[in-house]
Amino acid sequence: MPLRGLARPPIPSSWLRELAAGYLLGYPSRAECRGGRWGYRFEKRLRRHRAGFFVGFLTRAPKWRGGPFATPCAPPECVVFAFLEPTAGGLRKRLVEGEGGDFRRAYDLLTKYTARWPRWEFREAQGPPLLRRVSLHEFPARQRAKYARNFFKETLALVVRSGLPAELLARPGGR
Repeated sequence: MPLRGLARPPIPSSWLRELAAGYLLGYPSRAECRGGRWGYRFEKRLRRHRAGFFVGFLTRAPKWRGGPFATPCAPPECVVFAFLEPTAGGLRKRLVEGEGGDFRRAYDLLTKYTARWPRWEFREAQGPPLLRRVSLHEFPARQRAKYARNFFKETLALVVRSGLPAELLARPGGR
């Protein structure tokens, strides 16, 4: 279902869901427009948890608990983040907070492969454990859609290269 009528993205982005789906193979997607986010959620159920990725825009600073961003939020921003919900419990301790957890391992690889700005952020406490974002204000006004598309392509390619999407899909769970 498209996000028409729910809210407007900061730039034309009818291409976004199809682009992300090409990288996040095996993940069902759904539109999401809430909490300052506009975009698409690609998720898998892991028993009583949900894990996956959000690809879209921050239209205002989100109210995630667990500390501020590494750099201040300057909406609208392009954002890709990996999530594990609920944000507490044993599975989060193993996959996010644990030394050999899937999210921490992916972060280590992503920071190794991403030598240039924008950097990845790792949030061990709460909120999405792994994210990369850039303000649209960083791009030339007339070329924001082009630069945003490049950001999403590069970021999603790095996420796939980290192995995190495949690791989460391989974990036993529900649908």
